[in-house]
Parts: sequence; C-alpha cells; structure tokens
Amino acid sequence: MDMNIVGVLVGIAFVAVFLASQIIVLSALGTRRVDRKKLKQRSSEILLAHGDEGVSIVKQNYFDRLGTLERLFENLFFVKELKKLLEQAGKKQKAYRIALLIILFMVCVGSITWGYVHHLGWVLLSAVVAVYLPLWWLNKQRVNRLDKFEEQLPDALQMMSRSMRAGYSFLESMNVVATEMAAPISHEFGLTVQEIKYGRDVQVAFIIMIERIPSLSLIAMTTAINIQKETGGNLSEVLLKISNVLNNRFRLHRRIKGLSADGTMSAWVLIFLPFALFLILNLLNPGYFEALYKSEDRVTVLAIFLALEFAAMIWIRIIINIDA
Repeated sequence: MDMNIVGVLVGIAFVAVFLASQIIVLSALGTRRVDRKKLKQRSSEILLAHGDEGVSIVKQNYFDRLGTLERLFENLFFVKELKKLLEQAGKKQKAYRIALLIILFMVCVGSITWGYVHHLGWVLLSAVVAVYLPLWWLNKQRVNRLDKFEEQLPDALQMMSRSMRAGYSFLESMNVVATEMAAPISHEFGLTVQEIKYGRDVQVAFIIMIERIPSLSLIAMTTAINIQKETGGNLSEVLLKISNVLNNRFRLHRRIKGLSADGTMSAWVLIFLPFALFLILNLLNPGYFEALYKSEDRVTVLAIFLALEFAAMIWIRIIINIDA
C-alpha cells in the first residue's frame, strides 16, 4: 500500500476521532451558545452599571504576586484561555507553565516521530495529537467539575436556607457552604465570599462567579437573589424553592441522559463502522481496494468520504443533543 495513502487514511481516522470526541461526548448540563451570548451581554450591562471592570480581586492578587516575565506570559491570549480552562477544571497550576510543558511535549513527540519515520505528514500529525491530548483531558475534567457543581447546588441552597432561618446573614450562609460542603462548590462559594469581603458588590461578585461557572442553575439562583434584593421578601423561602426546582431539573437531566444513552452508543457505531469495515476488508481481501489505491482521484474520493462523515456527525449531534 502506498505510504501516502496510509498517511491520508490515518489522518482521516484521527480527524474522525477528534470530531467524534467533540460532537458525541456532550455535557448533560450547561448553556447553549445563544444563552451564553445573552449572559455575556447581560453581565457587561451589570458591570457597566456598577462601574466595575469585572476583574476578580482574587485573580488580581494572584497576578500581583507574579514576576514581570511570568506576568508577561500569563497575559498572552492562548495562555489566558488555558488559564480559564485550568480554573474551570479545578487545577491550581500556573497556566504559562502548563503551556510550556505542552509545547515541550509536542516537540519531543514530533522529534521521536521524525527519528522513526522521516515523514513530515506523520510528524505534523503526531504534534497535533500531542497538543490535543492534554487539552482534551483538561476539558473532560472541566465538564466533570461543572456537572458536579450543578449536582451540589440544590443542596447548597438548602443549606443556605436553613442557615438563614437559624439567624445567619446571607454572606454568613454562603460561608457555611464554603466551609461545610465538598469541592468544587465550596471553592467557588469561598472565592465569591472573598470578593464580597474585599468590598465588591454582591451582584458583581455573582457575575464573576458565573463567568467561572457557566451554569443555567447558577444563573437562576443569582437572578432570584438580585430580584429579591430589589423587591424584598423572604430570601430563605426563595432559596428553598429554587433548590426544589433545580432538584427536579437535575432529575429530568438524568432521565434524559439515560434515555439517550442508547442513541449515543448507536452514534459511535455508525461513525466508526466505515473505518472498521475498511480495515476488515483490507485484512480479508487485500486486493479489494486496489482500484482505489491506483486511481488518480483517490485523494478526491477520500476527501468526499471525510466530508460525508463530518456531515453525518453534525446530523447525529443535532439528533442526540437534548438541552432541557
């Protein structure tokens, strides 16, 4: 078999795995893109009304402790995005160090591949894989952490409601959650308590919290708290009702995830079935695809195949992506 054809096929397989991991492995919770845009616009309006730039005081203290060179690296665009990913994944490592380790890992993998193969296409493919794998793992940790936060939030609201009934203030009840509950919700509530203690407005502190944890449940909680702050009422009762609503919503998500599990498995089978058939037929009958290998249009045929696979993945995502 022509090595160029092998390289193209391996590249197609890698792209298929990459797209499938992004399209099929979906978080059961979270917000849609339109909701995120509306949230971003609303957050900007609130920050503008308060004359606040929205920079976390805790994060600013972190930057103040860095050296000049470290601060320069941390302000790079891709390092900022990596820092945000690390924060949402619950990792405390410095972003620029992780970025340097990923680059070093990419160079090492590319060098080893070049030493064995001496083919530029394989080297580039291995470098892309070396960059993608750590980011994929961090994104998986991020999704798991956000899901766990959503699961803990109803219990946290019930704890805040009971604390306020016992005579605690709203800030003290948040501190109870920060000290009594497990991570990640204890960490996030603790950061918000610190922001408020440093003198930041409660509404702005919650906006910064939502930027760290993009969750519809958290948005519902903060909206209810802001409305109660403006109109008055029994905040303890409000928090308890929100907790009941979020519990029902979480049970609905679990039910939807269970019902759609067979659809997700079917999607994996449909996506990788052509590749499996290709390998099996090559093993059982090596001459079956000989016409394709010798054809001058083999690259065009493979490109059309990849385009059809991509279209199928998009269509499958539309079918199985249920956002209740």
